[in-house]
Amino acid sequence: MSGAACRCGRCGRSFEAKGQYLDLTLTSGVAQQVYEQKMWQGTELFRQPLVSFVYERGWRQNFAGAGFPGAEKEFEMAMQYLQPAQGGVLIDASCGTGLFTRLFARSKKFAGVVALDFSESMLQQAQQFFAQDAALKAGTPIVAVRGDIGRLPFATGSVDAIHAGAAIHCWPNPQAAMAEISRVLKPGGVFVASTFLTPLAPLGELIGDSTVRPLSQAQGRGSRYRLWEEAELTFNPFGRSNQTFRYWEEDELKDLVAAVGLTDYTRTRSRMFIMFAATKPAAERQPEQW
Repeated sequence: MSGAACRCGRCGRSFEAKGQYLDLTLTSGVAQQVYEQKMWQGTELFRQPLVSFVYERGWRQNFAGAGFPGAEKEFEMAMQYLQPAQGGVLIDASCGTGLFTRLFARSKKFAGVVALDFSESMLQQAQQFFAQDAALKAGTPIVAVRGDIGRLPFATGSVDAIHAGAAIHCWPNPQAAMAEISRVLKPGGVFVASTFLTPLAPLGELIGDSTVRPLSQAQGRGSRYRLWEEAELTFNPFGRSNQTFRYWEEDELKDLVAAVGLTDYTRTRSRMFIMFAATKPAAERQPEQW
């Protein structure tokens, strides 16, 4: 479908199809003469073909050092949280090379799986893996979309579930992204994500996160971006001075979830790894008017 165009019936815009994915970003199909959007360093990092190539060839496996249990186990955990949404449409947000997209599609538990990422090179690598995976031929259909997590190209209340595996720490504006996630989820829809906690999280698990928080803030509000350089070099060998990853306190994640109206927060946590889930509240039934 390369070179084809898709026209939006609502806004009238045309969007490009590139290779085997549909580009639904703001600049798709638009010829800009002078203006150039400046991207956050973390966004640009994952658009590099080398990063896309090595992601499943060593980089992702390195997360085990932070307590990530591995893709297969993380998939099993996510599927437990996603049970209420099975049978519906799942968006694998910031899907990268499609590691979890493939697992979700193979499970045949969803009506459709959308592989969503902003990085062209990640989507291209994902398509190569999709083509090589014979099991996907009998699995759930996958639609690959280039889109911005801060401006999701989906209608309000149209999606049953969204998964973001090892992703939220790379988003340039997590609060805006969470607002978009809440917007597009159906009432009763589920959001599941995994990410990195701060290097002090294991201590916080023992004596309380609020107790260790002053250590994180010892050098001021921006210390989280200065204290964790060693962790950055371990889990992101292409990063510099911790400008591409954000390491979270669990209470920050709770705040993000609550601020956009998601409820029923739950999580699994081990060392620097956390997987959490939350639900879009069901729509309240309006009393009948007489």
